[in-house]
Amino acid sequence: MPPSTGQGLAPPTGGSKSEGGIEEGRGSYKPGGLHPVYIGDIYAEKYEVLSKIGYGVYSTVWLVKDLTKPEGDDHRFRALKVLSADCYGEDYPIFEREILKYLRDDGDKEDLGYAYICHLVDDFEHQGPNGTHVCLVFELMGENLRSFPCWFKGDQIPYLIIRRFAIQLLLALDYAHRCGIIHTDIKADNIFVKFRDTSRIESGYLVKSQIPKQDRAEEAYTPIQSIPLRLFYFNDEDSTKIDQFDIALGDWGVASWATKHLTENIQPIALRAPEVLIKAPWDATVDWWNLGAILLELYPAVRMFDGRVPPDGHYELGMHIAEIVDLFGPFPKELLEKGDQNIVRDIFDDEGKPKDFGPLDRPPLESELFMPEMKDKYREEFASFLRAIMKINPADRLSTDDLLRHPWLDAMK
Repeated sequence: MPPSTGQGLAPPTGGSKSEGGIEEGRGSYKPGGLHPVYIGDIYAEKYEVLSKIGYGVYSTVWLVKDLTKPEGDDHRFRALKVLSADCYGEDYPIFEREILKYLRDDGDKEDLGYAYICHLVDDFEHQGPNGTHVCLVFELMGENLRSFPCWFKGDQIPYLIIRRFAIQLLLALDYAHRCGIIHTDIKADNIFVKFRDTSRIESGYLVKSQIPKQDRAEEAYTPIQSIPLRLFYFNDEDSTKIDQFDIALGDWGVASWATKHLTENIQPIALRAPEVLIKAPWDATVDWWNLGAILLELYPAVRMFDGRVPPDGHYELGMHIAEIVDLFGPFPKELLEKGDQNIVRDIFDDEGKPKDFGPLDRPPLESELFMPEMKDKYREEFASFLRAIMKINPADRLSTDDLLRHPWLDAMK
């Protein structure tokens, strides 16, 4: 794709996360583990495997063609996620399939947030040499927000696009919360940019990509490299319309029901809500904290918190809490009383501040440190929004409507 001008997309400056990596490794293919998938395999008598497009600890993801759909049908190509055989065993009682079906079938399809969920299309089970595998078929996505910034100058998503994505994520989470579902794992890898031109799969991806050859006669299965779709999900005209790109929130593999938690140990460590850090009860508002933290990370690629201490940079909970207090103030007594009292006594003083970590003396959120190369007005509004969505006390976090009315988004017109 040729370089674009103005505010359009430029050639990517970096590769995807999986490019050049070892990926899941042969050791993952064992009884109870991953299923050996080969290009050309047909699953459920309709899904033909064309290429590998992703992988994870408990799954591999494949580009498939629905043989029941005619040529030119926008729904002809899908993503097939093949879970490891033990995912739905007694040791891993995940809710992914059930939650995805509920999001698709039981919520209000007219809800604005419905469109910003990566929805399940089909599901089935497949018996293989390593066990029975749950297989999930999804709407096909272009790439995730881990790689998307590489299209832009400085590997930074434009400010106005971040606002657009923030609105869509708020709506997606609000829809999920209305369904009684909490995502618990909002990060760049789990937010996907939607396809804009599926014709480029056949005209570009399948023609220009070097899809690995496989030997079905091999004694032990050899994993193949993923080939992302990120170069082939929009056309030249779309490359000047970045303000029209949409996202979808996906990967609900560790999501919880509001009334039944999968686990209490949720969220990426650096993005964990205060109540999770001190092991207090949590609810759907943990997603608000998680979203606020990831928005800052997506725009200027700056992390609010990491909890690392010198000299070796290891993580300490006390430092993480000190970083939160430094930006958002002390933990309220109301919240501390609900937490694990061993943690509370060990870390906090009577004012809700960490005992062993003094003031960090970092500049405020609206500073150049946290929001580099942003106009002062935008900084103030963005920082105000982050303070609104990231209240330390879950009881103080705003509703979706109030967040959408915030001047930074101004979406309730």
